[in-house]
Amino acid sequence: MRTSRVAGLLLLATAAWAQQQQPVEITSEPSHHLVLQNEYVRVFDVTVAPKVSTLIHRHTLDYLFVTLGDSDVVSARVGEKPAELQLKDGEVRYTPGNFAHAAINKSDLPFHNITIELLKPSTRVVNCTDACAISMPCSDQTKVHCPSKVSRISSDQWTVSLVTLPPSTHWEVSRQTRYLMIAVSDLDLSSRTNILGTESIMRSPGGWAWMDASEPYTLVNNSKKAAKFVTLEFKS
Repeated sequence: MRTSRVAGLLLLATAAWAQQQQPVEITSEPSHHLVLQNEYVRVFDVTVAPKVSTLIHRHTLDYLFVTLGDSDVVSARVGEKPAELQLKDGEVRYTPGNFAHAAINKSDLPFHNITIELLKPSTRVVNCTDACAISMPCSDQTKVHCPSKVSRISSDQWTVSLVTLPPSTHWEVSRQTRYLMIAVSDLDLSSRTNILGTESIMRSPGGWAWMDASEPYTLVNNSKKAAKFVTLEFKS
C-alpha cells in the first residue's frame, strides 16, 4: 500500500512539473521523430524511455496514434487533471487537437507509438463498435487461413482498420486506394500489380509504407507468422 502511495505521489509530482514547462512545437519535442509528410498526413515515430516524461508539446491538429506494445502512460494536459491510459499493442485512438500535454511513461519498457497528424479536416469521426469486420475473399472453408480486416475508427474522409494476414495468404484489393500502412508485427510482404510488378515490403513494428495504388493489387504474406498492420485509408 505504501509503495502504491509513493508511486502515486511521484506521478502527481511529475505531472505537476511537466505542466509548469513552456509548451514546445511537436517537431521540437525530442521523443517525436518526423518520418513522413505529404498532403494528407504528418507522421511521427515516438519513443518515450521508461519512467520518463516528454516535454510539454502542442497538438494543434487532430491526430491518430497507433500503440506498439502494451503501455501504461499518463497524459498530463495543461490545465487539466492527468489521465492514465492503459494501451494495448496495435490499439488505435483518435484525439482532437488544439491542446498541449506531456506523455509520462509509467512502464519499465519504452512507450512506442506512431502519431499521425491529419492535415485535412475530419468530420463525423466514430469508433467502430459492432459489425466492423469487412468481408475479404477466401477459399478456405475453415477460415483459419483467411485474411481479416476490422474497422476501428472512421470518418467521412478516412477509415482506420486492423488487417491480419495469416502465413502465405493473399489480400486482393480490386479498387484504387490511397492509404498509410503501419506495421504492428514484423512484415514480410509482397505487393503485386500488373503495371509495377512485384514490390517487397519488409518492416519491423512501427515501420510504415505509403500506398498509392492506381490499379488493383495483391498483398502476399511471405512469412511463416501472421502479419498485422494498421491501415489509414483515405476515401475518394
